[in-house]
Amino acid sequence: MRTLVLIGHPDLAHSGTQAFLQAAAGALTDADEWDISAQGVPDSAEILRLQGEMRRYDRLIFQFPLYWYSMPGVFKQWLDTVWTTPFVSGRPGEAPPLAGKELGIVVTFSQAQQDYRLGGREHFSLSELLRPIAALGLAAQMQLLPIFPVAQFGYMTERERQHLLVTYAQYLSLPAGAHFADRAQWFAAWLTQHASAHSDYAAWAAALTAQQEQLADLHDTLAEMRREEDDAL
Repeated sequence: MRTLVLIGHPDLAHSGTQAFLQAAAGALTDADEWDISAQGVPDSAEILRLQGEMRRYDRLIFQFPLYWYSMPGVFKQWLDTVWTTPFVSGRPGEAPPLAGKELGIVVTFSQAQQDYRLGGREHFSLSELLRPIAALGLAAQMQLLPIFPVAQFGYMTERERQHLLVTYAQYLSLPAGAHFADRAQWFAAWLTQHASAHSDYAAWAAALTAQQEQLADLHDTLAEMRREEDDAL
């Protein structure tokens, strides 16, 4: 799974939220990142190069702060320039270049997450507000991932940030629709891979794997008990 994170932020250098996410991606994943706000306005040759680079990835992530219920203008301008009609829709008789690839959205905002829902302070859900991006992805025949919201990062506790660290890395790395067992396996694999960096990593990975095996055995036992009960009826 090759992932490219496209970051569009008007002031990326001074964003604590984006700095945290970039550090998480760098430490826990193999994802590549582009700061599109630093690219300027590309010429035609550069547009073709960028389009060719994006075709090499399996998953594209749009990452940006919510600005007046949408993406910042710097991101929209970049999309309007680089995502040309042939790149999105394909040329006559050809499939779109990004067909079958995945598109995810990581959106950060200062309000509480529950504000974005029917009856909340903002009245609309994030899915409703970001529907134009979904429409763009569908026009390109991409597979849409659930939105990954990051709300009120500045107010998060250390424990909440640790949870964000892992869930964000998994959003970039794991297959769509991953279950709890997949997430636990991913974490155990990461601990094993980096065991040399910390004396406890190997033990934690072994304990996590053992717990998952016990949980799997328990599920099998419960399933067998249900089958026996059904046979007895």
